[in-house]
Amino acid sequence: MKGYRILLCTLLTIFCSQYISAQISEQEEEEEDYSQYDKYELDESVKRYCTPKVVGLSPAKLITLGYDWAMSHDINCQAIDTFATAETGNVANYNGVVIGANLPVLSNNKILINVGGNFVSSNYSFKNDTLNNPLLKVLDKGIRTLSLNTTIFKPLNQKNFILTFLSGEYNGNNTFSSWHPFKLTKVTALGVFGWKFNDRVQFGIGATQTYRAGGKSFLPVILYNFTSKNEKWGIEALLPARFHHRYSFNRRTMLLSGFEIVGGSYHLANRDNYFPPSGFTIGDVTNYKSDNLELRRSEIRLRLDFQKALSDFIWISAQAGYILNYKFNVDSGNFYRGFGSTQPMVMENEVTGAPYFQLTLNLVSP
Repeated sequence: MKGYRILLCTLLTIFCSQYISAQISEQEEEEEDYSQYDKYELDESVKRYCTPKVVGLSPAKLITLGYDWAMSHDINCQAIDTFATAETGNVANYNGVVIGANLPVLSNNKILINVGGNFVSSNYSFKNDTLNNPLLKVLDKGIRTLSLNTTIFKPLNQKNFILTFLSGEYNGNNTFSSWHPFKLTKVTALGVFGWKFNDRVQFGIGATQTYRAGGKSFLPVILYNFTSKNEKWGIEALLPARFHHRYSFNRRTMLLSGFEIVGGSYHLANRDNYFPPSGFTIGDVTNYKSDNLELRRSEIRLRLDFQKALSDFIWISAQAGYILNYKFNVDSGNFYRGFGSTQPMVMENEVTGAPYFQLTLNLVSP
C-alpha cells in the first residue's frame, strides 16, 4: 500500500508538471506581452510592477465559513505489542466546522501582505459499540487544527515576483484549556520565484517545508495559473499540493476539477492514559514517549468544486469528491524522517477511501 500511495502521488505530479510545461511553451510561442508597449505619454522614469492577479482565476477568499463531511469508511489500527490489540474502527462519518480568514494588511504596487488563520475540526462518529484501540479512543473525542499565517507577494519588476508563505499550526486532540501552542507548533514555509508573462499566465518555482504529507517534508514547488484567451477555462496549480482545471460558465459561475493533498501532524495528548506509559517496549521503537505522540495524517482529495457568486462579494462553494488515504500512522516525536526512512512507527494503520462533501460561504476579494 505504501508503494501504491507514493506511486500515485508521483504520477499525479509528473502528469501535471508535463501539462503545465506544454502550456507555457504554447503561450511563449503564440502570445506576446503587449504590456511592454505602454502609452508614450506615461513617465518612463516611474518603475512599474506586476500584480498578483490573473484574469479568470477563482476569487481570492477573505473569510470562509463552512462544513466538511466524509461518509462511511474503516480505520484499521495496528496492535501495540501486549498493550493493545489490533482493531478496525467502523466510521459512520467524520465531520467538522471549517473557518478561515486571509485579510490584506498592506497593499500597494510594491508589496502585498496578507495575514490570516484557520480553524478546522474533525469529529469522528463510530459504529462500534465499544472501542479498545488507543487511537480510536482518541479519535472518538475529535482532533482539531488552529493556525496563523502570512502571505507576502513582492513584485520585482513588470515580469518577476517573489511569493512567500509562513504558517504556525497547532494540530491535536487538546482542549482549549490544555493547549501548549508554542511548544507544539508546526511551521510551514514556502518560497517561490515567479514570472508573470501576461495577465493570463503566471508561473513560479520554489521550495517548501510542509506537513501536508503527515510528517515534516521538504519539497520542490511549481506554481502555475493560466486562463485561456476566451477566458472559458484555465489551470490553478501549486504542485505537489494541488492541481485544478477550471471551467467558467460565466464570470460569476465556475467549476473546478482536480485534487488537493490535505494533512498535518497532530499531537496526541495522553491525558486519559489510552496509550502505554513512557518506557514501554514497542517492538523496535527506541524513542517512545507517551507525551510526545504524533498522528501523521494525510489524504488525497479528488474533487469537483462548484463556485457561484451570490453577490459581488459573497460566493458559495460546494465540493464533492472522494478521499484516498495517504498516511494515518502514529509516531513518537516530531522529527524529519525523509523518504525511505526505516525507523519504526508506534502504529502503522490503514484507512479505506470515502466520499466526502464540503459546503462553504465565502467573502471574497473584488
